[in-house]
Amino acid sequence: MPKVITYGGDTKIGAYKFKDRKKPCLCVEKGNEIIVYGTFNNDKSADDFMNELGKFLNAEFDHPTEKGK
Repeated sequence: MPKVITYGGDTKIGAYKFKDRKKPCLCVEKGNEIIVYGTFNNDKSADDFMNELGKFLNAEFDHPTEKGK
């Protein structure tokens, strides 16, 4: 399942799943706005990327996120 990293309380970066898209998206969420910067081929690719990003940033993950439900 895709993951999300939170910074400063209202800024999040992560792999999001939207019900109207087949592939997980790389997004930044600030407040009520979500900007899509790219897509992953599948959930495993999104999960692998977020794991590597988390290691690089020495970050802890929020709960998995699915938007648009």
